[in-house]
Amino acid sequence: MKTTAAFLLLIIIGFSSCKSSNRKIEGPKGKFIVNTIGKDSVADKEISINFNPEKGQINGTGVCNSYSATYVVSAENIKFSPAMATKMMCPEGTSIEYNFFQALLKAENYRIKKGILSFYTAENKLILTAKDD
Repeated sequence: MKTTAAFLLLIIIGFSSCKSSNRKIEGPKGKFIVNTIGKDSVADKEISINFNPEKGQINGTGVCNSYSATYVVSAENIKFSPAMATKMMCPEGTSIEYNFFQALLKAENYRIKKGILSFYTAENKLILTAKDD
């Protein structure tokens, strides 16, 4: 009985010492400026993605609004939560921001080559590119 209690105590101590804030997420790091969404060039819009691997969060600016979301990386797989964004009036950027947020939600894989971050769907279709800032 004492052995079982000691074993359970060790398991509890082991799990309680695992803090999610100490977990480091691998994958993209730093700031990227979006070049394309699908086949459309948006380089002049200066849409940014700032990766914080320590917290598993991204934030940045769309065409008119600021946003944030969480993400998870495993090898070359990536998955984003729906973004929370401000609601600034932005007639010229509404569809671009919508397409940007949809691209993040559809992203399943990523690659970084020569400072260019690329997101792909599960079918390996390129949906977004961004340049390392």
